[in-house]
Amino acid sequence: MTPTFTAPSLDTPVKYAPASALLRIYDMISTVAVVAMVLIAILTALDVIVFRTLLNRPIAGLNEVFATFFAVAVAALLPGGLSGRASLEIDLLAGILGPNLVARLRSFGAVFYCAMLVLLAVGVISFAMVSFRSGSITSVMRLPLWPFYGAICFFILMCVPSQARTAIVASRTACGSVRLALIDTGLILAGLAAIWLAMESGADILTRSPLLTALVLVVAMWGMMFLLIPVAACLIFASLTGVALMFGLEATLRVTGSETIGLLTSADFAIIPYFLIMGGCAVASGMSMDIYRLAHAVFAPWRGGLALATIGGSAGFGALTGSSIATVATIGEVAYPEMLRKGYSRQLAAGSIAAGGTLGQLIPPSTIVVLYAILVEQSIGALYAAMIIPALLSVVLYMAAILLMVRARPDMAPAAGSWDKAELGSAFLRCIPAICVFLLVFGGLLLGIFTVTEAAAFGAVFAFAVLVLRGFTHEGGLMGLISETTRTVSMLYFLIIGGMVFTFFIASVGFQDFLVGFLTSLDLTPLLTIAVISLVLIAFGTAFDSMTTLLITAPTLAAVIQLLGYDPIWWGVVMVMIVEIGVITPPFGINLFTMKGIAPDLKIQTLYRGVTPFIAADLVKLVLLILFPSIILVLPTLTATW
Repeated sequence: MTPTFTAPSLDTPVKYAPASALLRIYDMISTVAVVAMVLIAILTALDVIVFRTLLNRPIAGLNEVFATFFAVAVAALLPGGLSGRASLEIDLLAGILGPNLVARLRSFGAVFYCAMLVLLAVGVISFAMVSFRSGSITSVMRLPLWPFYGAICFFILMCVPSQARTAIVASRTACGSVRLALIDTGLILAGLAAIWLAMESGADILTRSPLLTALVLVVAMWGMMFLLIPVAACLIFASLTGVALMFGLEATLRVTGSETIGLLTSADFAIIPYFLIMGGCAVASGMSMDIYRLAHAVFAPWRGGLALATIGGSAGFGALTGSSIATVATIGEVAYPEMLRKGYSRQLAAGSIAAGGTLGQLIPPSTIVVLYAILVEQSIGALYAAMIIPALLSVVLYMAAILLMVRARPDMAPAAGSWDKAELGSAFLRCIPAICVFLLVFGGLLLGIFTVTEAAAFGAVFAFAVLVLRGFTHEGGLMGLISETTRTVSMLYFLIIGGMVFTFFIASVGFQDFLVGFLTSLDLTPLLTIAVISLVLIAFGTAFDSMTTLLITAPTLAAVIQLLGYDPIWWGVVMVMIVEIGVITPPFGINLFTMKGIAPDLKIQTLYRGVTPFIAADLVKLVLLILFPSIILVLPTLTATW
């Protein structure tokens, strides 16, 4: 189970001139969009430093820039990301079904995603038309909104041919002929349409039993995910179908358009592309590996020092990128061969890298924390503050697990070395930019100097400046940064759109109330209820990636937790910690497969043994966080009083 960014068929050269021209257009649009985002970030930084602090005259209407120009820039990235199949899929059954069937399922999934994008585009256009007819304008700069909404509609529409190209290429590989692929896909779509019409004809029954509607659609959604259909397409399908059955097609289009435009025009959500730009710049400039080099120098005097450095380096890398998979892939490429060369056991080397990768989502900026905040309408800043102490606790417990392992089995790691003062000093100097980025972003955020959006903009500008000064020397340079930002933004935004409409549907049918009633009927104590939910989420995490689990369960569970009397900020941190345990839990933890991809010769049993002590450390941490909520809530409480 992995987030898939490239279809197997994309290795086939595309010889059609229009397709090649289309890709060049997408690349140009993406480049302009990322540059525009950076320019808006620079404007935000100037507003805070110069106009607000020195001149005491903040730029009027700056928030409206995010609701207009920035929103268009984000929308401009969506078709470019889809052209490279930037979609999350659950490939749990890929190794069982066989390559031919997998190729056909992916072909259908690509076409199905295209159909969902058509419906999404219709919803956005209908919402934009309402704005045009009403003459909506911004409150400060008095800008008419319809031109910006029109531009958003244009780029959403461009997603359709972008995904259609991906579907055609995938179909040619799966079926050997576009005609056969279209016939194959047409039959499946006709079957789904028949099912949808049957459900619509029985809508009276379903509306009288809304929970039955929700249950049927959730089961259908999970089944589609197992069949390699992109997660975003499954979410959009289940959401649109459910809302249409409950409220009619017109209301469905209105809700879909409203949620999509609302997401794109929100200044709070601008932190997603900004932190992605910051992380991309950190990798491309070498700042991320500078952290690993410093950690390596610091932990040299301990047995297992390289494994300890891997945990420390992963923590620092995560603080710059906010990605679990990227942390495993980047740190693992360097750390794994180095540890083997130094005489470390494969078990310890692989386990520390896979477990260290979870820190990418635990240490802010974390995309999964932003996703939780969006879905349950909580403060992103408060959640970031709440994550810091638990994330540091994770680092400490992981390091303790390593020290206990090498003490019990000294053969797992070579004897301790000594500090190299020259290397330590050199590594520290090289790491100063990375340290400055962290202190600037999160120091300013915790001290209340910046809003979350401003902090993200500052981080992007600072990291981009370091990249420019260092000469774009790593990981494809500027174009690599633009390409990765485009793909990740596209994947995340379509996931969030589907998740938000799904949340609306689940809330509309009263599923939270049903779940609360069910849990109440079990007559469990609140603490035992939390324990049961935690075990279920860990089980989910063994089969699904953390983002999919969060998208589907977070809104419902957050409502349940609040009704039980718990703080939603506390639960947000606990839930993120739980789903991240799942990514290293056998048999299907996503970090395990990422690690296996880095080291193909690594036996899966060795990898399972390697992560077991870290899973034990995670369970200890989880118990502490549940029993002592103040560990999580102390920093949000303090920052709220500053």
